Amino acid sequence: MSDALKILIVGEGPVADALAPMLDVLGWSATTATTLAESEAALPSADAVVVTSHHEDVDGPAIRAAIAAGTSYVGAMGSRRTQARRRDWLLANGVTEGELSALHAPVGLDIGADEPGEIAISILAEIVAERRGAAATVASISDRDGAIHPDQEPGTAYCPGG
Repeated sequence: MSDALKILIVGEGPVADALAPMLDVLGWSATTATTLAESEAALPSADAVVVTSHHEDVDGPAIRAAIAAGTSYVGAMGSRRTQARRRDWLLANGVTEGELSALHAPVGLDIGADEPGEIAISILAEIVAERRGAAATVASISDRDGAIHPDQEPGTAYCPGG
């Protein structure tokens, strides 16, 4: 397994901005796409896809394309409400329950991250855990029930995504 991963970041905003330079430290490379066409063009060379976009015309279709391409890691940032919207869209657009089970959504390890840099670290840590076979021994946000930011009232958390 080569250590030089190619990560496709779909979306823009503070988390995407924090994530891209962190990949350099790992010896990985980043491609950032903000449209579905850019995402689809970059997908064939991507080892992992991280969706930070919350735009309905981009996020669900990009996730579907990554799943269909057999991308080894697909994660998507967003609230439980955003995840439910995407899930409904994906199921209505040909993605099976079995395929959805591989989606890391909400993305990242459950380390209590709130700031863009912290969220980026939790995402990278989850990718490393998946690659190294340690995912079963760490807690993913997608495995936890309830609010992503339990110290905030529902609907009040600021999403630093694009």
